[in-house]
Amino acid sequence: MTSLHLLDFIAMGLYFAVLLWIGVHVARTAAGSEGDGESESFLAAGRDMNLVQTTSSTAATDLGGGFSIAMGGLGFTLGISGSWLIAVSGLSIVMVSFLMVPKVKRWADKVKGLTTGDLFESRFDRRTGTLAAVVIGLAWFTFVGGQIIAGGKLLQVTLEMNLTLAVVLSGAIILAYTALGGLKAVIYTDVFQMFVLMIGIIFIAVPIGLYKVGGWDGIVAHFSAAPETASLVDWTAVSWKQMVGWFFAIFPIWFISIAGMQRIIAARDEKTARRAFLLTGVPIEWPLFAIGSTLIGLIARMLFPDLADAELATPTVIMELLPAGLTGIVIAAYIAAVMSSADSCLIGPVAIFTNDVYRKHLKPDASEKSLVNVARTSTIVLGVLAIGIAYLVPNVLDLILYAYTFGAAGIFFPMLGLLFWPRTTASGAFWSMLAGGGLAIGWTIAGEPYGFAASYAGWVVGLPVLVVVSLMTEHSKDEDLQMFQ
Repeated sequence: MTSLHLLDFIAMGLYFAVLLWIGVHVARTAAGSEGDGESESFLAAGRDMNLVQTTSSTAATDLGGGFSIAMGGLGFTLGISGSWLIAVSGLSIVMVSFLMVPKVKRWADKVKGLTTGDLFESRFDRRTGTLAAVVIGLAWFTFVGGQIIAGGKLLQVTLEMNLTLAVVLSGAIILAYTALGGLKAVIYTDVFQMFVLMIGIIFIAVPIGLYKVGGWDGIVAHFSAAPETASLVDWTAVSWKQMVGWFFAIFPIWFISIAGMQRIIAARDEKTARRAFLLTGVPIEWPLFAIGSTLIGLIARMLFPDLADAELATPTVIMELLPAGLTGIVIAAYIAAVMSSADSCLIGPVAIFTNDVYRKHLKPDASEKSLVNVARTSTIVLGVLAIGIAYLVPNVLDLILYAYTFGAAGIFFPMLGLLFWPRTTASGAFWSMLAGGGLAIGWTIAGEPYGFAASYAGWVVGLPVLVVVSLMTEHSKDEDLQMFQ
């Protein structure tokens, strides 16, 4: 494999120097804030992000990390029909932009809400809010490990580094960066990261790759020549069972995503948040990223068919096809985007621990400085644990889908009840989370008997429990039925 040129290392060094400068600048600015400015900057980005910042960060969080690596691998193994996976994600985000964003943004601005736990506590009660915080925090903590593995694989290929050392190094960088700047620094750097990533991959790597293989016609001719590879260029090759599985695994996620929740909260106003989510779904996720990333996998399958790991397709194409200097920039953007996804997912559980556990239960009178110190410490502790988790499930896509499963099974139906069914009671939401999430965890531990996915098992119990218990109980005195008005 081609080694990086000196120009590539210089480009990567300059790239990360810019990101580090942004993080340090944001941290210093926040430290000089008065009142609640420092914790608001760290956990909510000051609630003043514009359209470009909010859109870039929303897209980078979802696409820049695990999916960037996984989609190249999916294109390598499944072909162009693998792009429908991201299409499902894009559709989900578009629906969220209309159905969820306006309500959540109005609530967050009115009460200075920070987390999913805050949202559930505002609508229901403290007990339900705490349970929601724990369930969603655990789900996104698991997600962090997938991003760290993705970063490790990139370092393994680009710097010819041992995978173990690469995972530890990428994890250490992620922890240092997140602890330094918090959510505001993440969003600021996301703008830079997404610009370079989209230009480098979609508008440079894909065209160069297509040129090398004779365009789409060359790809079709190559794979259609053999019956065993003809399905790689068939848009309908993915089975309906696989599509249904993707839909039920991914569709609920943007309704419960702590990273999505933080972008809504951080946006300047309701219109900004709604437009940012819409643009992320269309055209960024579909068709640009979905088709571009799977094309990279197909190009790698054609030019480098003997890759030992399909998820190395994207970094291999970058290393082998892009010119010196530009390769370093694109690799740096990819690694930085992985970090962006990881720190975005990590800061969610950090916010939950700091806000929903420490501030609400352990030290209600905590000062601004104390809250930020706790947030930074919990970033390091949770991050180290995430690196350990990353070793237990070494496939990026598997780890991402596991994280989706735990969160979707416990929170999805209670969230829909919170947003759209006023008859939902605190007891109904609480027991639905407990039953659905608990069964999903047990079903996973049991090895998913009969081939029935854990999230589906959780839903089979969670939905009827929500409806039945809500109809059998009355609203408590702590519930706010007028929260979205």
